[in-house]
Parts: sequence; structure tokens; C-alpha cells
Amino acid sequence: MAFQITSPLDTRKALLPHSLVMHVNPSSFSESFTKKIERIQTRGGFVEQHYGDEMTTLSAEGVSGAFLNIYTGTASVVRQMTIAWDRYRDLLDLFRNNGSVYDPFGNIVLQGRVMLQYDRGTYLGYFKAFNTSEEDTAPFLFKLDWTFTVQETILQIPISQNQQSVSPNFQAGNVSRVTRQPNAANTSQTTPLGNTGLASNTSGNNLDLISEPG
Repeated sequence: MAFQITSPLDTRKALLPHSLVMHVNPSSFSESFTKKIERIQTRGGFVEQHYGDEMTTLSAEGVSGAFLNIYTGTASVVRQMTIAWDRYRDLLDLFRNNGSVYDPFGNIVLQGRVMLQYDRGTYLGYFKAFNTSEEDTAPFLFKLDWTFTVQETILQIPISQNQQSVSPNFQAGNVSRVTRQPNAANTSQTTPLGNTGLASNTSGNNLDLISEPG
């Protein structure tokens, strides 16, 4: 699972030079879908108003990874000098900023979005909650859980036939490389398919239509 920050002026432009990849993948991941329904009680009964779906909510639980120092091994006192601590602070800072752009006085002047990328697809949204806990049974790591609200789905896997992919440039290139079919040989051979009026062309994937005389 990885995160990015998108530009407030163009949500298809990533601002970070590289994606923020989680040090340890979440141990659990869930998606929540809710219908938006308003029920009003009247003298004649209840009136329901259906507004469609609420924004999708993604929830995850995991750990920060072991605070391992190359000089002292697993550490709790000097855990600030470990890679796991740096990755944890990156994720915490991402939650606190939540895609916002600040002026020198600490005021929000522009609001970008957080891009979440994982096996199911790519989403734009914002963090709604982020919790950290430390237990004596696991003194050398943090337990994490967070909630992410999806505002826009850029790419969802598997891609349906009706879905139009509008993935960012760096990801659209990867998708095109995977889905691109290899070119056939330069020589072509046409084989009639009975009396159906169709012929298969091995130089491509299209079928040529042959009109038969009346």
C-alpha cells in the first residue's frame, strides 16, 4: 500500500517525488458502503428520501514495524533512530497535513488530496481518523489503525467494460504496458470461415468483412 499527494490545481499530478510506501502492509483492510436515506415521520406515515450512496470509507489496521537499530538491535529508548520510526512519522505527518498547502503563517491556502494506491485500485480522498497504541506485549513497535474517506475512484481493479480509466500519467503507463497486445508477424494470412462472409486475419485482432456476390 502506498500514498501520494496530488496538486490542488490538478488532481492527476503527483507532488511527491516518490510514493510513500508503508513499511509494513496492513494486517486487515475493509471497505464500508452506506446508503444515504432520510426518513421523515408524518401524520400519514413515514416518508423516505433516497439520496444515493455515502462516500466509501476504507479502514485498515496494522503495525509500524519493529524499531530495529543497526547498533543496538531492537530499541525502545532510541527508537527515533530507526527506519521504522521514520516511516511511522511519514504516515503520521501525511494524516496531519491531509493534502493541505500552508502559507508561512500556518494557514491553509490550498487543499490537495491524498492518493491511496493498493491492490484493488487507486483512490483520492482524505484521512478521517488515525490512532496509535503501544502495548507492553509488543514494546518494540506501534499498533496503528486509520480510516480513509474516498472522494473519487481513479482506477478500480478489475476494470469493468463500462469504466473509463482516468489514471494519472505514471500509472496509466504501467496499465498500458500490461494490457498492450504483442504485434503479430509482418506476414498476413486470410482464411475464409465457411459461408458466413467472415475471414480471420492473422496480422491483427480485427475480422475483415467479405461481401459475397448476390
